[in-house]
Amino acid sequence: MQLNENDNMKYKVILASFIFALLWSCSNEKEGENPLSPEEQKIQDSLSLIRQKARVDSLKKRNPLLILPPDSNYSGDYIDKYDNGIVKFRGTFRFGERHGQWFSFYPNGMLWSELHFDKGLRHGPNNTFFENGKPRYTGFYKDDQVDSTWTYYDSTGTKVEELNYKNNKLLNRKRFQ
Repeated sequence: MQLNENDNMKYKVILASFIFALLWSCSNEKEGENPLSPEEQKIQDSLSLIRQKARVDSLKKRNPLLILPPDSNYSGDYIDKYDNGIVKFRGTFRFGERHGQWFSFYPNGMLWSELHFDKGLRHGPNNTFFENGKPRYTGFYKDDQVDSTWTYYDSTGTKVEELNYKNNKLLNRKRFQ
């Protein structure tokens, strides 16, 4: 019987979980002491990473544009690529949260969006572009809420609308013809 990649990953997670449960149930350490040897701790850490990767892979399969860190405490650079090798997303995680400037790209390599984060919350300028490089919309987030003036453009770069927000509430709208 040939297993596909998804079934193979499930099999590995089940097997690893069984081994972990077996090792833990066989432990006869006293309460309050570290029940795991260094080798058992490595196995437990590996199982945790396997479960995290399986969760991330499952979520990304349902939503290919989802951005998740390799693990919940990851700090460092993040790059995701399309199958053709072109960068899809680029940014930095800090303690498992998006932080700083993030970029998204179309499959042809053109910039799709630029967004800023502060400890996982959208905070700062947001610029989004059409595939031809013209601006689609620009705006600002403050503590993960829409704030200030958001300007929308058509695919030729002509301004079509401005929306003014304060703390995620629309104050007024101006349309251009």
